[in-house]
Amino acid sequence: MASPRTSAAGAPADAASVKSADRVLDILELLGRQGSALSHHEIGTTLGIPKSSLTHLLRNLVAREFLAYESAKGVYSMGPAVHRLVSGRQDREALIALARPVVDWIAKSTGEAAAYSVLRDGEVERVCVAESKSPLSYRMAVGDRFPLYSTSAGKAMLAALPPEELADWLDQADLQRHTASTIRSVSALRKELQQVRKTGIAYSRGEHTPGVVGMAIAMQLPGDPQPSALNVVVPSVRLTPDTEQACLDALRQARQRLETGAR
Repeated sequence: MASPRTSAAGAPADAASVKSADRVLDILELLGRQGSALSHHEIGTTLGIPKSSLTHLLRNLVAREFLAYESAKGVYSMGPAVHRLVSGRQDREALIALARPVVDWIAKSTGEAAAYSVLRDGEVERVCVAESKSPLSYRMAVGDRFPLYSTSAGKAMLAALPPEELADWLDQADLQRHTASTIRSVSALRKELQQVRKTGIAYSRGEHTPGVVGMAIAMQLPGDPQPSALNVVVPSVRLTPDTEQACLDALRQARQRLETGAR
């Protein structure tokens, strides 16, 4: 049996990596609690990290801008990368709060289930939903995640990506079948996304869940580096031309409301 990989110090490599990760988090937590800059010696003494190991960790954290180093005083403090992470989360939460009444309005005006979704780790994540009051409806839940290629919100966001980023995604796409209608060809998906860019509306016709049609519209809101989307989901047995048009009108008006309110 092959022996586990080991680090230079003789410990298993994965254990050494975890220990380094723990030390990085300890450093960030210490500086966060302290609220002021600390020297190499103060950090090492407080956390019990050997000098040579600490030097390497601090150098990497400064290079990645998670820490800032003030050479005149020889002290370390929280860097701009940490502040960007915090402000990004705050911006996203503010956008979700802004989206809630808009999503509620879509559901009320169309009588159908509606949602606001974001791009998260290469998937669609619903972050705000409003249910239909109809006995026959598609139920949605906050936190659900879905593939980009089989959902209306996902297709809308894919079509809104910069061309280079979309090309990279398509090159690595693994299109798994969820229903008999799921797109399995990258060339077919590329062609459909071109149409989405022309019309501004993306559809999923039973491609992820049988018996439902999703319609979505993407947007790029201030403070959010990635596209997000609003969508409406209608049971296919209830979808008429009038219902479809009402949903499309509501999506366009809702996007305008969100984009105006986010400025």
